Amino acid sequence: MEKERFLYDVKIEGLTKYELVLLTARRAREINDLRISLEKKHDIRLIEKEKPTIVALKEILADQIDYEFRKPGQEPEEPPQRGVKKTV
Repeated sequence: MEKERFLYDVKIEGLTKYELVLLTARRAREINDLRISLEKKHDIRLIEKEKPTIVALKEILADQIDYEFRKPGQEPEEPPQRGVKKTV
């Protein structure tokens, strides 16, 4: 019998817990900002089925987000490209 896995039990190779928290928080803020802008644009109230942090964490675990951690002042190695994945 397989043990049930929770989102916070999952480890991502190459990410520390601290980096995972930073990445999740940044993406959750983006999701929330999108929701707020849609509400203002269409003058309606949207209903959340899931909290932005859970959506962000699921996107990260499904490898739908590209990320690169840089030191302050360090330039990205490659210019961002348009595509399915989003760089945070």
